[in-house]
Amino acid sequence: MSMELLPESLRRSIGMGVTRFRFRKNRNEMISFTRSLSNARRALLIMPMHRAEPLPVVTIIDLLKRRFPERGLTVITWGPSLELMQMLPHSQFIRILETEISPFYLPRRETMQRIDSTAYDVAIDLNLDLVLPSGYICRESNARVRIGFAGKRSDLFYNFQIRSHPSTRKHDVYDRLAACLEMF
Repeated sequence: MSMELLPESLRRSIGMGVTRFRFRKNRNEMISFTRSLSNARRALLIMPMHRAEPLPVVTIIDLLKRRFPERGLTVITWGPSLELMQMLPHSQFIRILETEISPFYLPRRETMQRIDSTAYDVAIDLNLDLVLPSGYICRESNARVRIGFAGKRSDLFYNFQIRSHPSTRKHDVYDRLAACLEMF
């Protein structure tokens, strides 16, 4: 039986189980977030998986452009990102294709090797809901500070979580995230 014939929910559940097993011994250390972003030299930004244009995340991008002006930012994209590349001309981009994600929604080893070739101080996942490939990349990045949005099982991936209300506009959620990150 082909893996793609298994129900999506079963494949996602298996992927989450593999992730929990993979990170079972990697406990999050207690850290102080004071100055964690301002002292960081390298950041990993994971763009929303199901949104090609960067429009709602402009405030986050502006903040990161100020904090990481010269090649200190690596951006993970899931599709064409010409507008984003123009906004961040000095950043490194890693585009992940659909074929680079396993049937269990985990990035393949070769994909992770492209990302793991750099050490990151901060990783930010901009997906509003937990998206397994993005969460996995964030956790596997071994960044000291891993930022994402709060949700079911988010604590497995992020050590700094932002709560968002489902009725809040996406643009407002990202503005609030930018304001929060500005404090650090």
